[in-house]
Amino acid sequence: MTIPALYEVPDLPDEIVEAAKDGNLILFVGAGLSVQMKLPSWSGLAKLALEDLRKEKIIDYSELEQLLALNDSKKQLTIAQIIADENSFDLDLAKHLNSDADDEGIYRYVNDIGCSCVTTNYDNLLRPRYIDPNKPKGQTTPSTPDPVYRIDENLMSALNEPGTVIHIHGSIKEPSSMVVTTSDYLLHYDSDDLQYFLGELFNKKTVLFIGYSLEESEVLEHILRRGGARGVEAECRRFVLQGYFKSTTPLYHSLYKYYKHSFGVQLIGFDRDRHNYDQLEDILKRWSELIEVRPQALVDRIKHIDEVLDRA
Repeated sequence: MTIPALYEVPDLPDEIVEAAKDGNLILFVGAGLSVQMKLPSWSGLAKLALEDLRKEKIIDYSELEQLLALNDSKKQLTIAQIIADENSFDLDLAKHLNSDADDEGIYRYVNDIGCSCVTTNYDNLLRPRYIDPNKPKGQTTPSTPDPVYRIDENLMSALNEPGTVIHIHGSIKEPSSMVVTTSDYLLHYDSDDLQYFLGELFNKKTVLFIGYSLEESEVLEHILRRGGARGVEAECRRFVLQGYFKSTTPLYHSLYKYYKHSFGVQLIGFDRDRHNYDQLEDILKRWSELIEVRPQALVDRIKHIDEVLDRA
């Protein structure tokens, strides 16, 4: 197995370029991109939630330190929610996830790509700008479909409209939709609709995961397992962009093989020695210039409609 070397800007796989032209590219966006916009990571959000409880004198410094020592974000958020409920306190997570930045930052290039996106993020920084190349010149207003915050069996139909964003863990715009606690996750990922959606997504689309560092690997692998991603595939339709230091090249090689053999995923590694995760912005800027998103072919749209009617 030939494993590509680590470069600051890795080559964009041909499969991704062709999938965009066929209307079948989906970006799957994780917390790593929002962290670049100074929003909290999962662990950061858990820490902020626990700190809110301390400020309200619901827990003291000793309890705070013990809970932070758990080093498990999902468990910390679950415990924080339980404590808040017991004390009739509104654990307002949304207030920590609003971005006041006027500049889109790294999201500028993701949004410029214009393809549909799926995200586990609660924030609303994803706003793809899709311009139909078939429209006459002068009619260049970007398509902006309404984002989707709840899971149902019609999600694949929504994804076929370029520029759509699906928040599979809910959104701060609809706080009741947010998947936060362990019980939320268990119920959510046991949902037939979500499992069907992920299975269809991985079987019929080319998916590029971005913003999922090693810290978010548990979330990433859970999504892949629930979507039925298995083993080495002849045609690669799943890609993960992750950064590594040159000194950790052996780890990168091992994880490259692990993702390939376990989930049929191609790991695209990049060198973060000089710019750390800020390097992501340069990569996405370069790639956004190479990716041309076109609408899905009519024959594929008709095929999807027939499949939906057969399932009904």
